[in-house]
Amino acid sequence: MTDIDWARRLALEPGAAVPLYYQLRERLRAVIGECEPDTPIPAEKDLMVFAGVSRATARRAIGDLVQEGLLVARQGSGTYTAPVGVTSELLGSRPAGFTETMARLGRKPTTRVLAARAQPCAADLAPALGLEAGGEVVFLERLRLLDDEPCMIESAHLPAELVPGILDEDLTGSLYGLLRLKYGLTPASGKETIGAVNADYRLAGLLHVPMAAALLATARSTVTEGGLPLEYTIRHARGDLAVFSVELNDAKNALMGQEPS
Repeated sequence: MTDIDWARRLALEPGAAVPLYYQLRERLRAVIGECEPDTPIPAEKDLMVFAGVSRATARRAIGDLVQEGLLVARQGSGTYTAPVGVTSELLGSRPAGFTETMARLGRKPTTRVLAARAQPCAADLAPALGLEAGGEVVFLERLRLLDDEPCMIESAHLPAELVPGILDEDLTGSLYGLLRLKYGLTPASGKETIGAVNADYRLAGLLHVPMAAALLATARSTVTEGGLPLEYTIRHARGDLAVFSVELNDAKNALMGQEPS
């Protein structure tokens, strides 16, 4: 859908019983459902004219749809219908990394390293890593981009004794690939929990989302086939670029410990 008569499609009914922001939001929702991904929508000032509403009303309607993941606001560019989401299978297969998952889907994954250092293991992470509190871990914080758009921030913790010299390696590719090829370590199973958080100032800046935008937050712990604790990774992902699917399979799978990539 390329030619949209926004003035006609967004014309509201001032005397209706429902609030104007609700009317505008639902009319926008209907148009979005007919649009291709990454379609620009009118700026706030234009929506004000088309719908005959205040800036606060236009902003609220857009904000609701951004929170739902139907729209994405890009700093300095405008607001767009959400791009095609990356579907991550949560259950039913071994843990997969971001790079290999995106490559399988034909997308272009890239990585920027934000931090890479050895540090003491925090007490709350020690059980997941099979360490005593204060034991040495390697901490890697990386910004993952999808088709050059910031997608998620990963903060990985690895037992240092398992990965000697890893800080001297190229950390912009697949971490799981590096662990497998250099150290003979492959995550065979694990547990992942998923929640929602609001972006703080730093996360919003790195992920190019508004302050307080809804993010998917996951915490993953994995072990090797032999049961050796391998990683504890926290991810903050943009809701408009991440979609999670669950395989329901008798009693084989539970809705706890879900595993996105």
